[in-house]
Amino acid sequence: MAETVIAQNDPTAVVVYSERAFSQAIYSTIAFKLAAMGLSARDQTGFVQFLSETLAGPGDTVKYDLIPNALGPGVLGDAPVSGSELSLSPVQDTLYINQQRNAILLKGRMSQQRIPISLRDSAVVSNANWGKEILDYGLLNQLGGNTNQTNLAYVGNNATIAPSANNWILASGAAATSGNETAMTVSNGLFSLSLIPQAVALAQGQLQFPIKPVEIKGVEIQGVLFLSHLQVRDLKKNFNPGEWGNIFALAMQGGQVSGNPLFTGAIGVYENVVMHQTRRVPWGDATQNQWMVSPSLQMVAGPGCLGKTSIARAVFVGAQAATMAFGGAPSDMGAPLRASWYEELLDAGNQLRITIGFIWGVKKVQFLSQDYGMITISSYASPSGS
Repeated sequence: MAETVIAQNDPTAVVVYSERAFSQAIYSTIAFKLAAMGLSARDQTGFVQFLSETLAGPGDTVKYDLIPNALGPGVLGDAPVSGSELSLSPVQDTLYINQQRNAILLKGRMSQQRIPISLRDSAVVSNANWGKEILDYGLLNQLGGNTNQTNLAYVGNNATIAPSANNWILASGAAATSGNETAMTVSNGLFSLSLIPQAVALAQGQLQFPIKPVEIKGVEIQGVLFLSHLQVRDLKKNFNPGEWGNIFALAMQGGQVSGNPLFTGAIGVYENVVMHQTRRVPWGDATQNQWMVSPSLQMVAGPGCLGKTSIARAVFVGAQAATMAFGGAPSDMGAPLRASWYEELLDAGNQLRITIGFIWGVKKVQFLSQDYGMITISSYASPSGS
């Protein structure tokens, strides 16, 4: 039986594998799963808003406006409206995009005429996993205001901005400053359930820009709260009246065991806020928050390292807390691709290098130097629990 041979950089294969790699990466990210991000510039209900300008045409910068609501008493009776007009002066923020690439080197005997599809499949999985890490770390470093991470590769190609004081809560109850953040301890700064209604109240009425609810699969919620694994641990260990451990202990005593988050590993919903655990929330210093790099297999400071010992930053997000954009990669098949895919043979045809690339950017939204659509919640979070 004749074999199907797909040549190196075959246009159809490039399109297929580019789309597979992009889809596997983007559809598994936090932004897509919890923001219901439809990659539509018209969708303003998710906590990430996709901007499409750079996908459809050239450019590396997207500017977007906020037009404040018209507020004031208006004009009563026959009083002249002249001189009482409200000026709708938009405020603006800017998102930058850049190319970011990763290459997989597949070693083994092969020829330029015959590149096994299985090798392409392996490259799709590896590159898609890399893409997911890059996209998620970029988003959460942006939302968490992780200024300790200065490598643009880990922050979505836009410099991070520290949390604005009005949108920042410390578990200790102290004023939101960097010094007070690092002063928290196990006795005065652990994450507790009471911080969630505090964030909801702040979101609804005490901010310069009140935070709009978000939708997940058609259901409107107050927001999404991203917690580090250590904050979730401290939350579940708190058995004081009205706290997480106490609530679920009583639920189990009442027979509510099936599907209980303490058994399923889910976090849950509280005060109409969806809670989600992720290791990519900024936390810890360079000796606490580490990951292994390839090919040296050395442990180094992780992309989400906050540079602050035993401190973690949860992020509460409402609608349009962040913006994200992708550029297009040229294609021999016509329409631009959202991910580039390039194959090249090395070492006299004995090695295959497959490079994937995104032109992309993500940024938390700020207007008038104030965070928009989000609140940062810092707490003490020690790996040892003490």
